[in-house]
Amino acid sequence: MFTDSAKIYDLLYCIKNYQKEAQEVISMIKSRHPHCKTILDVGCGTAEHHKYLKNEFLIDGLDINEEYIRAARTKNEAGSYYVMDMVDFHLKKKYDVILCLFSAIGYILTMDKVISTLKHINEQLKDGGLVIVEPWFTPDTWHNGRLHMLSYDRDDIKISRMNISETNGMLSVVNFHYLIGTPDKGVQHFEERHEFALFSREEMRKAFEEAGFEVSYDEKGLIGRGMYFGTK
Repeated sequence: MFTDSAKIYDLLYCIKNYQKEAQEVISMIKSRHPHCKTILDVGCGTAEHHKYLKNEFLIDGLDINEEYIRAARTKNEAGSYYVMDMVDFHLKKKYDVILCLFSAIGYILTMDKVISTLKHINEQLKDGGLVIVEPWFTPDTWHNGRLHMLSYDRDDIKISRMNISETNGMLSVVNFHYLIGTPDKGVQHFEERHEFALFSREEMRKAFEEAGFEVSYDEKGLIGRGMYFGTK
C-alpha cells in the first residue's frame, strides 16, 4: 500500500513540526493519565513523533504499510513495531495509552469498522487506559474543488505533490499526483488514490461509546482537526 510515496513521506512532511506536536501530546497525556508509562501508536506511519515521545514513554507502533514500519524501526530502537491492520489486531501486551494521530482513523471507511478498531484498541488498554484519536474532516468541514500542493526542494531531489479535493458520497477522495526529480533517474510521475470517510462528530462519539469508552472532544487538537479522548 502506497509503497512509492512511503520512500519520500518524511521529506514531504518535513514542514510538519513533529517536535512541537509531540510536546503537545505529552501534555495531553500527562494531564489526563499522569502515571502513563507505555504507549501504542496505531497507524503510526513512519513514527516521526516517536523520536520525541520515546524520551518520556516506552512506545510501540503498528501500521498496515510495511515500508512505514521499516522507517519507524530506525527511529526508536527500544520500541516494537508491527505490520498490522488497526481494524483487527491483537497484541500480547497492554498499554496505558493508545494514540491514533494525523487522521489515520480516516482510512477506516465504514462505521462498523471504526467501531471494530476502537473495540480492539479498548482490548489493548489497561483498566482506566486512555485513547487519543486525531480525526479526519467531518462532512461540513470538507470542501470540494480545493487545490493543494506540497513540495520539497534539495539539490539532489525535488518533489511536488498536487491534488484537488473531491467527494464521492460520504467519502473524501484525494488523488495525489507526484513528480519526483533526481539527477540519476530524471523526472518520474506516479499517482495514488486515497479515500477517507467523512463522519460527523456525533457518529464518532457514538462509536467511542459503543466500543466502551467515556469520550470527550477538543475542538483544536494538534493542527485544527480536533481530538477525541476516550477513557476505558
